[in-house]
Amino acid sequence: MKNFALLGAVSLCTFFACQNTDKSAAAQNHESTSAMKNSEKGYQLYTVREALTGADSIVATLKATRAMGYEKVESFGYMDGGFLGLSTVAFNKAIADADLISPSGHYMPSELESTTMGTIDPHSINDFLDAAEALGQKWVIIPWMNDAWRNKEGYDHLIEYLIQLGEAAAKRDMVAGWHNHEFEFAPLEPSQPGSLSAYEYLLNALEGSNVVFEMDIHWVAFAGENPVEWMAHYPGRFPLWHVKDFAADTATQVPVGQGVLDWAAIFAMAETAGLEHYYIEQDFCAADKAVQCLQESIEWVNEQPFIN
Repeated sequence: MKNFALLGAVSLCTFFACQNTDKSAAAQNHESTSAMKNSEKGYQLYTVREALTGADSIVATLKATRAMGYEKVESFGYMDGGFLGLSTVAFNKAIADADLISPSGHYMPSELESTTMGTIDPHSINDFLDAAEALGQKWVIIPWMNDAWRNKEGYDHLIEYLIQLGEAAAKRDMVAGWHNHEFEFAPLEPSQPGSLSAYEYLLNALEGSNVVFEMDIHWVAFAGENPVEWMAHYPGRFPLWHVKDFAADTATQVPVGQGVLDWAAIFAMAETAGLEHYYIEQDFCAADKAVQCLQESIEWVNEQPFIN
C-alpha cells in the first residue's frame, strides 16, 4: 500500500479535505451512497470515560447520550468480571434502561499491556466471550498493544491469539476483531527495504479467518494513509468503523465534521468496506466537554445526506 507521509498540516488539509479531483479510482466508482446499509448512530464509551465514575453517573450519561439521538454504544473497560466498576448484569441493565444496544465491545488481554512481549494466554477468551454475550454483542474487538509487542514476533503472537478468539467466537455466532491505531502503519521489519506495514501483515495473515478489522479512520489518516485506499484494497474487511476527526494542526482531535477528513468520500466506501456499525469517538476533548463533543458530532452527522 502506498504510504502518505505526514508533511504537515497544510498537506493533510489538501489531501483529506480540500482535494476534489484526485481521488482514487475506487472512490470514484463508489460515489453513490444509496446502497449504504442503514446503521444506527453509535459512539464509543471511551469518549465520555471521565463521566463514568459510578453507577449513577453511568446511567445518567447513557440516558443523556440516548436523548441526543445515539442508539448504540461500544463498550470498553471490562475487568475482573465487570465493566467500569459495575457487574456485567448491572452494566447491561444500564444500557438497556437507557434504550441503547451494544453490538460490539473492546476487550484487552492483560499481556498486551505488558512491557514484556511473549505469548498471550488464551484463558481470557471465554471470559471475554461470556461478557460480550451477556451484553448481546456480536463483535469482540482487541484494541491495542504496548510498544514491546510492535515487532514481527509480537504481531505473530497477536495473530495466533486472534485466530483462537475467532474460532471460539464462531461457535457462538460471534466475530473477533482488531482495532488499529497509527503504529500498525510502520514497516513490520524496518531494517528490510520494502517491508510490509504491520497492518498489511495482519490483514494478509488473518484473511479467511473469523477475524475482522475495526478501522479507526482518524488513526489511519494520522499515520499519513488514505482510508479509502485501504477499503478499496481489502473490500469487505472493515465492518466496524471509528469515526473521529482532527484539526489541521493534526494533533488536536475535534468533533466529527469540524476537522480535515473528507467524510463524504469515506462514507461513499461503506458498501465496499462492508460497513455494519460505525461509532463516533473522540479520544481527547476539552476538560468536562466530552458529552458536549458527542452532541456536536451527532448534530453534524444528522445534517449529512451521505450518512444513514
